[in-house]
Amino acid sequence: MATQPPSGSATAAPSITLYSYAMSPYAAKVHGFLLFKRLPFRCHYVNPLRARRELPLGRQVPVVRIGDESRADSTPIGLWLDERFPDAPRLLPREGPERERLLALDAWVTQRLIPGSFRHYPGEGVDRILNGWKLSRVMSHTANGGLPWPLRFAWPWIVPRVPFVRSLLAQADDGLPLRESKRALYAEFLAHLGEGPFLAGRSTPSLPDLAAYPQFALFHAIGFRGGDEVLEHPALVDWLARMGPYLEGEPPLIPPRERRRALPGPTAAGSVAPAG
Repeated sequence: MATQPPSGSATAAPSITLYSYAMSPYAAKVHGFLLFKRLPFRCHYVNPLRARRELPLGRQVPVVRIGDESRADSTPIGLWLDERFPDAPRLLPREGPERERLLALDAWVTQRLIPGSFRHYPGEGVDRILNGWKLSRVMSHTANGGLPWPLRFAWPWIVPRVPFVRSLLAQADDGLPLRESKRALYAEFLAHLGEGPFLAGRSTPSLPDLAAYPQFALFHAIGFRGGDEVLEHPALVDWLARMGPYLEGEPPLIPPRERRRALPGPTAAGSVAPAG
């Protein structure tokens, strides 16, 4: 199903639509923003073969449309949501040094964590092929109209050649072997988390927490080979569990049909689809 219905709310207007790919780390950031702010919205999973036609703005996800106005780019969308809905839970403080610190952490997620996920989670060798096929399955199941099977089969070889992905892979190349690079990135995040319970020592999540959460949760939940390595880091597992209650709601961040593993904490309740 390409379009998820909005969550229930007494306020029907203005209508909000998120244009997304199911596994886009940038679109998942915005999906988390909307869930955290408890805003009713629709999620339209765009077909990458028809992105220009389906998107109301530009050629890349995420795009959010509120009424007749559309915005693109994940962090600017988050700032816009705080402006449009200041009475909903805020993603950032209105001003001050804490706001600047949180924006700096979000920049780290954008410039380091997300490019790293493009390098680390496909894996190497056979893992890269099998994970590529898992990704093509999720894309085909969720994208408006699905994907033709030859494209699904070729996905592991096509995606790394997309210019946008190539630029992120180059950005993520730290000269380390893949597993060492992945461990170093986990260590960087945990250093930023510190004593927690959330980033910057806050008692509740903020924009960078919501930006970082999908980079660990999505790949684990849909069953990527290597995605369960998050469970080797107890402090990271604890943070994921604390994040869970803030991201409950509809439409869910991870489409239920695509979930293969339970996540730590309250959001793991319920059945998990069998692997395969």
